[in-house]
Amino acid sequence: MRRSNRYHFLLGSLPAMPRHFDVERVPITYARLKKRLELLKPEDVKVLEQLQAFLVWERQPPDRTDEEVIAHYDQLMSSMRNRLARHIVAFQMDIRTIMSGLRRRRRGLPPPPGVGQWVDHIRKNWEHPEFRLQWEHPWIGRMSQLLDTTDSLAAQRIKLRVTWNHWAKLAEQYFFSFEAVLLYLVRWEMINRWTSRDATLGQERFEQLVTESLDEHANLYE
Repeated sequence: MRRSNRYHFLLGSLPAMPRHFDVERVPITYARLKKRLELLKPEDVKVLEQLQAFLVWERQPPDRTDEEVIAHYDQLMSSMRNRLARHIVAFQMDIRTIMSGLRRRRRGLPPPPGVGQWVDHIRKNWEHPEFRLQWEHPWIGRMSQLLDTTDSLAAQRIKLRVTWNHWAKLAEQYFFSFEAVLLYLVRWEMINRWTSRDATLGQERFEQLVTESLDEHANLYE
């Protein structure tokens, strides 16, 4: 099957993504999505494997040292070749750096080392309530307020909504390509986490989904 036809068929077989992540169920079951991924090309499976490893790592409790985070980010970005996959990683880490800045400032700590495009900007604008990023990230002000409360679910909802909206907007630029598949999968993972209300379970389901897909490709191309 030609590459273009392959992804045209794959994406055409998938139900549309909902407008929002906070729905009652995933648009397609784990078993059916797993079956669709059998159409992936081996080189694209490698990209998916890298992205999946990052998502699993990024969802884990943030108990690593700054040096460990920076080293992991640098290693991953140097090994990734897919432009969209690199952007997904960079965007997630930008959000992580901003969140780290908000938490550290609230505790009276200095700016975080962090990674990504906003590290120096945050240092220079440490005393500004929104790090002078309100035009790029208008959610920072509300998030800062929520960190002073015990409403962790509302804070999580904002973080997920920001990420979801970014992926949804990007998805409008890709049609019947591997990049469209990537954006479908990262949004499916978000819905799966939200509907389960259990980050660990959602993480394990996504990891299992990709791992089984990789195993099938290993057997197919041996």
